[in-house]
Amino acid sequence: MSTLGSLLLVSGMAGLATTAGALAVLLWGHLGRRSLSALLGFASGVMVAVVAFDLWPTAWRWGGAMVCFWGAVAGVLLLMVADWGLSYRSGGESSTGQDLRRMGILIAVGISLHDFPEGMAIAAGAAAEAHLGWLVALAIGLHNIPEGIATALPLRMSLMPRRQILGLTTVMACFTPLGTLLGYGMLKIRPDGIALLLALAGGAMAYLVVGELWPQARREHRRWALAGGAMGCVGMVLATMMH
Repeated sequence: MSTLGSLLLVSGMAGLATTAGALAVLLWGHLGRRSLSALLGFASGVMVAVVAFDLWPTAWRWGGAMVCFWGAVAGVLLLMVADWGLSYRSGGESSTGQDLRRMGILIAVGISLHDFPEGMAIAAGAAAEAHLGWLVALAIGLHNIPEGIATALPLRMSLMPRRQILGLTTVMACFTPLGTLLGYGMLKIRPDGIALLLALAGGAMAYLVVGELWPQARREHRRWALAGGAMGCVGMVLATMMH
């Protein structure tokens, strides 16, 4: 097994890829409707691929159909409650800026839930074979970049200050090494416990794509949303096949 220090290092780098994606958005500045649509579509495609070909199948293998189902339901309900809470906090008013900020915060919550079990996966991979932890961390880092873009885009469009966006995505990045730290000490955890976390993260991300990301991408520009979604999905499937 790799040492805890090296595991936390690679896990932290994978997590900070989220901040790197957000930083890219902040450096680009204003984005046109087509660019925004394509990037939101790309992030949607990445999330769909991660959920359909990674999170839920793994949860099914480790915990069975019922654990996968109820974990996914719990993830959807969790994000629905968070969505309702954010809408209630805004006083029930709706505006483009408020909607975009709410979307960005929901995406941040969902991605954080997703990153925690991924950090545990890094520890589990390294426990099996030393090089596997690095490969898992690389795959996680690659898809954390568009996740950071997906978080920062609506927040920046809502005129949230740059420092707050960077601060939020840095906090999000901490969930991956935190998951690795927990996984390192709990490698003998019950398989259905890990499966439940994976399924929950998948449900949360599915809610984000269906309820927030994809509708917004299509509103901006339908064709560019489809192109971005196809590229994100295919690219993530290929990356998954490589590792």
